[in-house]
Amino acid sequence: MKRRKALQQIGVGLSAGLLAPQLFTSCKKDTLNPLVKFKGSVAIIGAGAAGLYAADILNSQGLDVFVLEARNSLGGRIRSFSTSDAQADNSTESFIYDYHYPPIADFPVELGADLIYGSDSSWGKVINVLSLPTIDLSAATNNYVLDNLPKPAASWQTDSDFNAVQSFISGLPAYSGSDVSVKAASGVASRGQALLNSQAGNYYGSSADRISALGLGTGLKARTHDAKVLSVKSNPCQDILLSRFNEIVSKVKLNTPVASIDYSGDTISILDKSGKNYAASKVIVTVPLNVLKSNDIQFTPYLPSTNVAAAYKFGMDACIRLSIDFKKNFWGDNVGFVWGGSIAPQYFSAGFNRSAFNSTMFITIYGQAAEILSSFPGTTMINSILAELDGLYPDTTGKYTGLATRYVRRKIAGGVETDPIVTIYNWTKDPYIKGGVSYPLVGATAQDRIDLGTAVPGGKIFFAGEATDTSGDAGTVSGALLSAERATAELIKSITG
Repeated sequence: MKRRKALQQIGVGLSAGLLAPQLFTSCKKDTLNPLVKFKGSVAIIGAGAAGLYAADILNSQGLDVFVLEARNSLGGRIRSFSTSDAQADNSTESFIYDYHYPPIADFPVELGADLIYGSDSSWGKVINVLSLPTIDLSAATNNYVLDNLPKPAASWQTDSDFNAVQSFISGLPAYSGSDVSVKAASGVASRGQALLNSQAGNYYGSSADRISALGLGTGLKARTHDAKVLSVKSNPCQDILLSRFNEIVSKVKLNTPVASIDYSGDTISILDKSGKNYAASKVIVTVPLNVLKSNDIQFTPYLPSTNVAAAYKFGMDACIRLSIDFKKNFWGDNVGFVWGGSIAPQYFSAGFNRSAFNSTMFITIYGQAAEILSSFPGTTMINSILAELDGLYPDTTGKYTGLATRYVRRKIAGGVETDPIVTIYNWTKDPYIKGGVSYPLVGATAQDRIDLGTAVPGGKIFFAGEATDTSGDAGTVSGALLSAERATAELIKSITG
């Protein structure tokens, strides 16, 4: 009960206390003397990180901007569990939980993007400017699974398969070999394949047999920020995003999925799925890659073949995020990640250095593993993951199949513990996201990233979103923010010449 109350207090305090002014744009909008003189309006499609930042930049330059968001909340793939989720049954096909039993972790429960890649990356800079405390995960002791044994790196130092995986991963930014999958390029023995898949497949949004080693390496080499991986100590990521772009919130129209964009005339006509029409002079499209590839938005005229062909050089696989509370941390207080599972390739001890109640796991699953789990009902999905954890951490008393089954927090009915309590968000089944993050398929090039985000000739339609980032941060919040900077610069240039 104390832990649940603490979570509620954190949620209320953060929502009320982080309404900071714009921090990265030099000037606020001045309707009497706009920095960019333009009589038309700009529509932003999507209110994720890219859409909000693009709107913020244009608004600060004096342009008339509005944002159309398909879902009922802002943030896109940045999604934090909130107190409102715990107070009403909002369960959908993609969001699986029992509102009578909300997560009790005394730190933010993230259903989407939760880590900061690079302390000096674009997203890292937002955190730094807001002076928010963070946790450097390099201080954690990660566990690596081989032969069904989770052990720290120091315990595997003489193991050739472990060393082969780590050597390949550390060498990825310099990889210049054949354009084949990570699995094919690695040469790792079958014993180490699950470990390879977790660190160089799942970690980047897919499976090791799908991601291009050359494409991944090229992207990693292009990064200019440091390699730190951080978590925010006590602030929900969705609150941080909305606080950073609070001046844009009033310009967002929620529950407005766009059906078509007709840019054949002087004025662009945007039709939503309810039949309402919006007029704009220019549009920035920031929807996820799979939404674009699914033709959920009909363009008139059709988008150029260069953009369309580039879109199919990248994948965006299934993605599931689970948050599981346990009564006891059985994997180790100093453990950060557990790498190398088969059912769930990536386990993260979310309470590391954040809480005295360090007994919550965030489990992120992409690619083939997520596709398999997506076909299961929620109970089967949970039981499959608990069974894998039981195998990794057996119960020596023999009373339980393993420590996960022994210590998982359960519902109570009539004084008896029943089903495990797990929060699940299946991003694959979210109709306005349709998966995880973008990644390069075999055959994708740096030019394809450029082509994907290239504005349509004529200066009316522009593209942003993590999939269009060309700086090496595709698939991350930083990539989304950087893409917004690029797209808005292109749009402003189309006005000013």
